[in-house]
Amino acid sequence: MRQPTRRELVVAGAAGAFTAAVPPAYGSLLSRRPKVGPGRFRDGVATGDPTPGAITFWSRLRTDRLRSGARLIVARDADMRRVVATAVVPTGRAVDHTLKARVGGLKPDTEYYYVWESRSGSSPVGRTRTRSPKDSAEPLRIAFSSCQQYQAGYFTPHTHAAAEELDLYLFLGDYIYEKGRAPLPGDARTDRTDAVDLASYRYKYALARTDAGLQELHRLHPALHVLDDHEVENNYSDNLPPPQPLQRYAGYRAASEWIPRVVNKRDRFRIYRRVPLNANAELFLIDTRQYRQGSADGRPRSILGPTQMAWLLAALKSSTARWKIIVQQMPVSAAPTGSGARTDAWDGFPEDRTLLLGEIERNGIPNVVFLTGDAHVFACSTVASNFDLLGEGSVRPSAVEYIGGSVTSPGLVKPENDVRVESPWVRQYNGSFHGYSIFTVDPANLVMEYRYSDISNPAGGTSLLERFTQPTGANDVIRQSFAPIV
Repeated sequence: MRQPTRRELVVAGAAGAFTAAVPPAYGSLLSRRPKVGPGRFRDGVATGDPTPGAITFWSRLRTDRLRSGARLIVARDADMRRVVATAVVPTGRAVDHTLKARVGGLKPDTEYYYVWESRSGSSPVGRTRTRSPKDSAEPLRIAFSSCQQYQAGYFTPHTHAAAEELDLYLFLGDYIYEKGRAPLPGDARTDRTDAVDLASYRYKYALARTDAGLQELHRLHPALHVLDDHEVENNYSDNLPPPQPLQRYAGYRAASEWIPRVVNKRDRFRIYRRVPLNANAELFLIDTRQYRQGSADGRPRSILGPTQMAWLLAALKSSTARWKIIVQQMPVSAAPTGSGARTDAWDGFPEDRTLLLGEIERNGIPNVVFLTGDAHVFACSTVASNFDLLGEGSVRPSAVEYIGGSVTSPGLVKPENDVRVESPWVRQYNGSFHGYSIFTVDPANLVMEYRYSDISNPAGGTSLLERFTQPTGANDVIRQSFAPIV
């Protein structure tokens, strides 16, 4: 791909019709008359929150100036000649010199290219695409991952995911890890910093983005994000003890700066929402961290909180998409690793789980799928409101859960047969490997593939681990295993 010259970009910046808006959180902190200033784009480029007509564009300007700006140019071609949008976007120390703009007026299901320009040079050219119309029946191809601990290995899975043909990429939490440490045997990289304030959380995001694979993934594919605990503090919602309010705020603020997502004006850190992709699938992003209650706070136990639970139930019942895909952080299946209940996951909130799965069953909501992170294992399970009866085979599953393996974080290594002895609803288990997951959905099937990668080498390879075919209406899977003997 040819990199456009600065002269070409300046000329292009004078053309094109567009609608662009700087997020309110940025506009209130920065100059209302931004100008293009000097600086370098060493943290990559990214896009997120695509709709049929709009996308959020992101980068970061390395500069010593208190306040500055950069020009965003969006085009239909990689040479940046067919320009459709331009905007001068402000930045400054108040937002860690990150750049964010929402560009509208785009065409559905269309590929776009983009570049950021400063007075010192230009960023790499990025590629993204808008979503298809809500009534489209075109198949969708989506990938997801979670738990990318910097010290534990190279983000090789991202390098290979970047090369895939995708409509969307999903990050399911633990994008950063708040704790640093002295190097341990087997560590690929070093991170000694503990994140406790805004500056140190910002450092964690900048450190993660030094990985070439992660930069390339963001450069080529639009993304959606949910946050888990390590973006603030491990298991912080157990309140033992709770993080200080300023620390929690700092973690979420840094995430809002570094992640290209739309911010809810009334609740800046709200994650849960509906994302209708097309007639084949609708995503339901949920938040199993921020709204928890009942852990050392004297309130009734709930993993979602009553407001979010009511929203989720109503959203599932009203969805007209064929596949209802719940994008979340924590395993919903009981004892998913065959090692007893995981009290930090849905196991620790059985009333909420029974309510959610019971309502899916009572209302006959078909084709509900959970995409899950956090557990650091590749696993696939059927789920139902009564797991005892499900294990006996006397009730029909109400949904399927796909737990994607971690990018680098170590998992619990156990023989699959041992897991299934305790948890017979588990269809597959592997705690040895790391990687990402990719699936396609169409009117007939959801086909999920687990890919595992060599994370000890930034040039390591990736191979197919498992393939699951889930026919519409089945709530179960046909498994093909490609796992090597370990």
